[in-house]
Amino acid sequence: MRAGFRLLIGCAFSALSCAARTGDGGHARLGVEAGATAAVTLRDGDGHGATLSSVIGGRPALVSFWAPWCEPCVRELPELERLAHAVAPCGGAVMGVAVGERPETIAAYARARALTYPQLIDEPFALADALGQRRIPATVVFDRGGRVVFTGEALDARATAALVRAIGETAGAKPCVP
Repeated sequence: MRAGFRLLIGCAFSALSCAARTGDGGHARLGVEAGATAAVTLRDGDGHGATLSSVIGGRPALVSFWAPWCEPCVRELPELERLAHAVAPCGGAVMGVAVGERPETIAAYARARALTYPQLIDEPFALADALGQRRIPATVVFDRGGRVVFTGEALDARATAALVRAIGETAGAKPCVP
């Protein structure tokens, strides 16, 4: 069993802070190079390969790492769906990255819950590892250049504000108030 997976499960099922388990204060390191994630190929619900940058397409984006067995993750799915619809007209994006699951499992789960924002699958934890994510739910906000500008745990006002700032920094972006 990979250490990252062991930490991920421990954090998902424990009320204790994940910071003690990750040894990094519970936060991924900011300043991840834009190219660090470019080479990571994930799967979509049909099992086809896709990269984070191909789905985001140069837009500011909030990426939520989650799994269907993680109760806090599942609770925030409706809010992520709402946010995705709110920021799309402003030039922003919301994307889910399900970790440790098979594409067909996530595709069925997303269909059953009418999730319309993009879902990618990081079954081997490749993107999670590249970004230093060791817990779920985890939220990462990217600017239009693909740089990490925010990392956090569950979706909250700070994550939403970081996405709105990233959208506002995009030349010609429409004002956005999700």
